[in-house]
Amino acid sequence: MGIILIVIGLGITFEGIELNQSLWANLQWIFLNFESASDFIVSFILLLFKAGFIAGGYFYIKYSSGVERARLDDKGFYYREIPKGSGMAKLGIDIEPLSFTPYSAISDISYKKSLWTGGQIIVTLDSGPIPLVALGVLKDDEKKEIVELVKTRGYPGRLD
Repeated sequence: MGIILIVIGLGITFEGIELNQSLWANLQWIFLNFESASDFIVSFILLLFKAGFIAGGYFYIKYSSGVERARLDDKGFYYREIPKGSGMAKLGIDIEPLSFTPYSAISDISYKKSLWTGGQIIVTLDSGPIPLVALGVLKDDEKKEIVELVKTRGYPGRLD
């Protein structure tokens, strides 16, 4: 549902873009139109709707309690992975089952924070590192807690 709201907001935002128009005309269509007072008022109201759809979708996804992003049990670590392929496959990210990795297959797990990606959990398996992008909606404290729990449950790269 949240992804649908974001797509609607982006669709309304960019549906009037014309490649033959100037950059200024296209920016006025996306944000605020200053050609007349009535155009300004209409574009301001539309801007509020666009921002509302996009923000509403974001907060719906962020605070949705029915979406399971990660789970730990005695066998291993379950996590949500971004599907590979087209954009349509990525829209159904929450429909797919969680990916499972036993603790013995995890050679390293870490939490890294950067300006561009924010806080991110990176799991290193035999096949290579996997950034858990789908866990980006969790708070930084929750991500750090997941990393610590996986480390204490035991994996070969753990420091005792």
